[in-house]
Amino acid sequence: MKSILIQEHERLSIEHNDRYDNLNLVRWDKPMEHDPWGYYASYVIGAEWIDDKEALVVTTKRGMEEIDFLTMFMMCFSSDLSVESFAEIYNIDSEAPVIHAPSLKGVLSPLIVLHFLGVVSRIKSLKKGYVHYSENLKKVKGHIRVMKNERKNIASKRFDRVFCDFDEYTVDIPENRLIKKALLFSSQILRTITENHSIGNRCKMMLSKSLALFENVSAEVQIKEVSLIKGHKLFSEYNEAVRLAKLILRRYDYSISKTSSLDENVPPFTLDMSLLYEHYVYGLLNEAYGDKIKYQFKGKTGFPDFLYCSTGFKAILDTKYIPKYESSSLDNNVIRQLSGYSRDIPVLRRLGYEDIGEESPIPNVPCVIIYPKEGRDVKNPFANKRLRDLCTTPVRKLARFYKVCVPLPVMGTNK
Repeated sequence: MKSILIQEHERLSIEHNDRYDNLNLVRWDKPMEHDPWGYYASYVIGAEWIDDKEALVVTTKRGMEEIDFLTMFMMCFSSDLSVESFAEIYNIDSEAPVIHAPSLKGVLSPLIVLHFLGVVSRIKSLKKGYVHYSENLKKVKGHIRVMKNERKNIASKRFDRVFCDFDEYTVDIPENRLIKKALLFSSQILRTITENHSIGNRCKMMLSKSLALFENVSAEVQIKEVSLIKGHKLFSEYNEAVRLAKLILRRYDYSISKTSSLDENVPPFTLDMSLLYEHYVYGLLNEAYGDKIKYQFKGKTGFPDFLYCSTGFKAILDTKYIPKYESSSLDNNVIRQLSGYSRDIPVLRRLGYEDIGEESPIPNVPCVIIYPKEGRDVKNPFANKRLRDLCTTPVRKLARFYKVCVPLPVMGTNK
């Protein structure tokens, strides 16, 4: 099997070929006026099959090879976003053959496991159901299996036993057993990926609480039973937990001994780095400012990433996963996008300008672009600081436009 390896926004050195047209990781494009036409990767990393013999692997761009995905995923789950929202960040084809991608081995396992733990941690009480048992008991329960009881007990003169069939209303149902088994797998996986990692303590706390909730559930699940276990449409957390539990067990071939090392083979998957960065920033903002932050409010012109509203300061914030913004000017389309938000009446009313109308004077609302770089200062840049005080880098020749850098955490800073 051959793999083509490129980085985000890199161009494939090939001419137009129909077999590349339906891929998720690259598309035929001309990103900038001076760029040649070609197949370009976007801000999506991952691996996918081109055909039966060749695969494409896209990694993070040069200068960002050491991103600490574990810290980013963990911060995402500190916010109040729904499990469905996080599921939009990535996609996995668990049925397809795996792809050899050593450069991505530290991405997929923590992604699935922390998503799973984040979902399970939102389960407040366990579902119960009727489970059928056939057991040899000391007293009658349910109804006696006459023929089997005669063969097993009467014939051998075990008159103190009776073989019964009975149903019991219990938490020890197949869905809970599957989740419990995946939690035990997750414990083994986390032992590897959180080694010498301080944020691993938070992961272990999440895992410990979840295992305590499932204390009275066994982890006995037969492989042939896994595909038959379904979630329930009235329990969204259960649906997602069951789906992710199946992914974890299948990824390690139902063998807990295979969780001791990071596998260099991954199923085809895509991870939207731009959307992950957006969720990561929201986790930081939510941690620092709580309900002063509104995520993805629906306006007339679109969905600004964040609205900040306090008694003394209001702002429109948008994340752009564009590291070049540290030293270069904003793209015109970004300026137009935020300018539209700042004149959007539903957005302005949500910010507290309740009497605003089509003919009203336009309030002077700050527009803030949040951009990344790879950095060692991984602590929350918003913590214990007023947002107003962070808006100190105005964009040249634009009124009330600011840039704020939120660094990406990198490996080695949390040890």
